Amino acid sequence: MDPNPSVQRPARRKHSKALKAQILQACEQPDASVAGIAIAHGLNPNMVQRWRREARRGELTLSDAPAFIPVVATAGCAMSTHHSAQTASEAIEVQLQRGSLQARVSWPAQAAGECAAWLRELFR
Repeated sequence: MDPNPSVQRPARRKHSKALKAQILQACEQPDASVAGIAIAHGLNPNMVQRWRREARRGELTLSDAPAFIPVVATAGCAMSTHHSAQTASEAIEVQLQRGSLQARVSWPAQAAGECAAWLRELFR
């Protein structure tokens, strides 16, 4: 309990999703100093580190962020070729994880445009 009730604590600041996205993008640049970026924006470096952890775990949604979403592709995971006994067709495989929720989607490569539209809508 505050011993002097007449002294008010400053209101907690709320940062826009666009600002968070901008700062997180700056932190991902090569040789970026997270502390330096935070201080340059008048933020506590620990708060920016928390945003980074939350973003990695999928707990921080930045719907105001640019439409581009970086994707990490590993061999045999993002694009794979499925062979059947009669025909060989390519498929786009997408594996998503947010917290404990996981989803794996296989999409025909011929419909790559529809897959891209679906992913854009999913990450809105």
